[in-house]
Amino acid sequence: MDGSTLVATTAAELARWGPFRLGSTRIDPASREVRGPGGAATIEPRVMQVLLVLAHAEGGVVTRDDLSRLCWNSQIVGDDALNRAIGEVRRLARTVAADEFGVETIPRTGYRLTGAVTAGEDAELTAGDGASGPMRRPLSRRWVIGGAGLGLAAAGAATWALWPDAGSGRAADLAVQARMAMNDGLPESAAQAVTLLQEAAALRPRDAAVWGELALAWKAMAEFSAPAQTAAAVKNCELAAMRALALDPAQPDARTARIVLRSTYGDWLTVERGLRGVLSGAPSNEAATAELATLLQSVGRSRECGELIDQLVVRQPLSPVYQYRHIYMLWTGGRMGEADRAADRAFALWPRQPAVWFARLWLMGFTGRTGVALAQIDDAEARPPGLSNAAVGLLRTSMRAIGSQDPVAIRAAVEGNLAAAAAGPSGTINAILILSALGRLDEAFSVVNGYMLRRGARVTPARAAGLQAVLTDTSHRHSQLLFVPVTAPLRADARFLPMCEACGLGDYWRRSGHRPDFLAGKPA
Repeated sequence: MDGSTLVATTAAELARWGPFRLGSTRIDPASREVRGPGGAATIEPRVMQVLLVLAHAEGGVVTRDDLSRLCWNSQIVGDDALNRAIGEVRRLARTVAADEFGVETIPRTGYRLTGAVTAGEDAELTAGDGASGPMRRPLSRRWVIGGAGLGLAAAGAATWALWPDAGSGRAADLAVQARMAMNDGLPESAAQAVTLLQEAAALRPRDAAVWGELALAWKAMAEFSAPAQTAAAVKNCELAAMRALALDPAQPDARTARIVLRSTYGDWLTVERGLRGVLSGAPSNEAATAELATLLQSVGRSRECGELIDQLVVRQPLSPVYQYRHIYMLWTGGRMGEADRAADRAFALWPRQPAVWFARLWLMGFTGRTGVALAQIDDAEARPPGLSNAAVGLLRTSMRAIGSQDPVAIRAAVEGNLAAAAAGPSGTINAILILSALGRLDEAFSVVNGYMLRRGARVTPARAAGLQAVLTDTSHRHSQLLFVPVTAPLRADARFLPMCEACGLGDYWRRSGHRPDFLAGKPA
């Protein structure tokens, strides 16, 4: 069937859907509750998503590709995950619905719902606005494409969905597609989001929300752009933010984009105060919340960062950007069982997403499970795109050295990581982590000083040279890595606090009145 008539939804957006019926079985997506002749059950968000898509097809065939695109955000989905979700829908049909409906497999194609059709007061599948109950406008002709990612406010979703005219409907689709693109956290996704939001802004030129989201997309472009394009992206971010603020002076996405457009490094307190100002007027704004979480980790306030990431993951459980950050925060907070489960779930859903891939690799490799890390490295089909053979080889060498503690292997890993650090920021970040894990603190501090302070013999280039993979914004210096578990030996070294004073962290701790977690309980 035509995939454009279907819905791509997220677990968080299930709350916006009104109840509907399949025969006498009542399905409430918001509460994920199903009540039928056989009783009642609360089902997983993913299973509810699959049931929604199948029900909306009204007996039509939904392909496996449709389900992957609509319920897994187009991520590569293994047969086990999809088969399990279909199996749960079938179990629900047998037990709760007493076989009022079923799921038929169409060989080599997909699935379709059989038996009952929507009936009764809630006959048409409807989406609610979260405040005023189910909408009266049926969505049988156009399902709302859902999903919000890092830096894009979910607060505007209801506004988009309620626009009545055809142009607004098109703009709504474009805006939510942009959110899904930004959710990937990749350079090409930011470019796609800009294109989509520019078209949406042309359709809705007086809507502050779309201009605010466009400002955030341009901000991401400014981070990832080649040097020749950075200035234009910065200018476009400023212009979009100014347009949004002219329409709505309190527009939170535009305010957030302007606050974080410049580097946060060295100016943490000013940026923190700005973000908290945004959140005082828009407490649920995801862009400001996510940026504040990043800042708190950057200054060693990991516990508070973890609390914010916990909130974001609950609100957007299918966001790979939030999930990979959740892995780090669970690990940093000592919640190892939860960290392992989060890493395995994220890796199953997004095995080639670079940040997810590395989060699981570091978790395994730096917590005594280098065999698991090596198996991940050796799985060529699950590697992030753009990861060069040289980078793969160095990761393999490093994990073997950490696992074996063989002097020859350690020497090779140290030499390889120092060479990678000289080539650009991505190699520098990896080198600091790996050298710390190997206990090679002299070399680690030489890289840290070159990266954080631009001092010493190992000053890191501001931009990557050669074929280094850009996994995140590396044009700005990031201090988050100084406060994760693997760099604890650095924090325990006498050289660490003087380095923090030199880069401005000490000044932040004094002026903000907040000490980093690793100094908690120690004399001031």
